[in-house]
Amino acid sequence: MKKLIIVTLMLAALCGAMVQAQGDVDYEGVDPSGQTVVYWHQYSDDSSQAETMAALIEDFNSSNEYGITVEAIHQGSYGPIEDLMNTAILSGELPNLVAGYANAVAGWANEGVVVDINLLLNSPAWGIPPEEQQNLNFDLLDVNQLDFPPFYGMRVAWANQNSLNVFYTNLDIVEALGFERRVPATLAEFEEIACAAGASELYQGYPLDTGTSHFESFVAAHGGAIFDGEMDSYIFGSDEVVAALELFTRMLENNCAYLYAERYQNTGDFSIGITPFAAGSSAGIPFITWDAATAEMTDEWVVTAFPGAEGVGSTIQLFVPSQAILTATPEAELATWLFVKYLAGKDAQLAWSGATGYFSIRNDIEVSEADFTEPRMPFARFIEVSGILADSAVSVYSSPGLPSYSAVRGLVPNVIAEVVNGDAAAAEALAELDADAAELHAELDS
Repeated sequence: MKKLIIVTLMLAALCGAMVQAQGDVDYEGVDPSGQTVVYWHQYSDDSSQAETMAALIEDFNSSNEYGITVEAIHQGSYGPIEDLMNTAILSGELPNLVAGYANAVAGWANEGVVVDINLLLNSPAWGIPPEEQQNLNFDLLDVNQLDFPPFYGMRVAWANQNSLNVFYTNLDIVEALGFERRVPATLAEFEEIACAAGASELYQGYPLDTGTSHFESFVAAHGGAIFDGEMDSYIFGSDEVVAALELFTRMLENNCAYLYAERYQNTGDFSIGITPFAAGSSAGIPFITWDAATAEMTDEWVVTAFPGAEGVGSTIQLFVPSQAILTATPEAELATWLFVKYLAGKDAQLAWSGATGYFSIRNDIEVSEADFTEPRMPFARFIEVSGILADSAVSVYSSPGLPSYSAVRGLVPNVIAEVVNGDAAAAEALAELDADAAELHAELDS
């Protein structure tokens, strides 16, 4: 056992050194000419994202002055990409650029295979000048800058887009239930209206999602989070987390909410006008629009941030799919950065947002209706959600960018199910989850 502990400590120290070793790379005299950049992405072949990315890659390949060639490979969604990355790390046969969220990339960075993008971003020869950086949305980009050990400010990835976990309200149903025709201003109002819907003969209560992202949105709506960076610990036992789970339990017990079996049934039920509220990614707006049109549902519905608990205000959860530059030769790393830098440019970002309906990482572009070519996303809805992002009164939440988050995230739905089924009290179940999360944090994030 003592030998195992010594080996584990040696490996942990090596990983920490590897994470920090990227600080020794100097790109100033590097020539990226003729490099091939292998890019593993998550965009399905028949999607507007894949088509738009292919067009951008073709433009970059034909126009960059260094003869750099980007080869894009669709590797499935984020889960399969993580599995492929684990294999690639063991074999040493890595791509140059790979899609991933901050928590997954942080795990790869712990293995010493991720480049600190700050070194390239701020390079005098190759970076983005300070005056141009002012046009970038660093509130969004900094989700990938990890300020805790062993990363110490390392920017592990670069966002190309973002979406939000949004709150949907059917105003016709709210009014039909006898309430003022508006989005609920607080969680208490939301619960009251949902209870009225559940007690009615025409409607159902709130379709309750037991997934981790949905739960975190309600934790944020209570003014909390599941991780405290200053304490460097998960805080599932906090008052805000307990209150969120108690809200779920109370609404189910009082027929104000219901559980559903099929994926996306919550927004599906909303789109046919049987529930006043739903929540989900803004990327799902085209599907709600399509389903509502198919069902000939003509009610007025709006997209907003989540109502908050008393004194909290409205909140939104930000999803930031990103791209990590992986270790290779300095020439290959620089060539990869030049492609990432191209994607961050004004023209590329305008093309990306206009054709996909995702939101830009830049502050200096305004997508007009003439620019907007994504047929599935109504332009008015795109503007509606853009207004949420631009509203300084809306608090923004994002999940912790920790290697342990994937494992912790997998535990949360079971805890929620245990509590809402009456098998455990919220405070007790969350205290146990807190202990499990602390072990995973110590094991995976040190």
